[in-house]
Amino acid sequence: MKHVFLIALSTVFITFFACKEKDPIVTTQSVSGSIATLAWEDCTLYSSHDLTICFVGAVENRCPCNTECLWEGTVEATFHVTNTTGIDTTITLITNSNPATLHNSTSIGGKTITFVNTDAIGCADYGKYEKYQVIVTVQ
Repeated sequence: MKHVFLIALSTVFITFFACKEKDPIVTTQSVSGSIATLAWEDCTLYSSHDLTICFVGAVENRCPCNTECLWEGTVEATFHVTNTTGIDTTITLITNSNPATLHNSTSIGGKTITFVNTDAIGCADYGKYEKYQVIVTVQ
């Protein structure tokens, strides 16, 4: 009887861990140029620059729909950046260069990464990050 109980308990644990939510599948596209559009939680290999950039997070701070604002606001995008020579870092960049103190670009490993803008995200989709696509350049 003791063995039956242990087998049942083991089965429950195995089932629990097998059903546990897994990490999302990340898609990696490859571009040979300097500009790419990254979808939410996907990666792009900038092959001519030996950098892989993944769009891993966002914070929406733009003016809400049907509201008049003095300033349009920003989107903060978080990117995970890696390469084959050991770069492995996470950065946050902000859209808009107005005011000039906002950081929409940074240098890593001699390359400048710039968060150009979000692509076709209307105000009705603000905060629905799974719909976000961002334009990023590497120079």
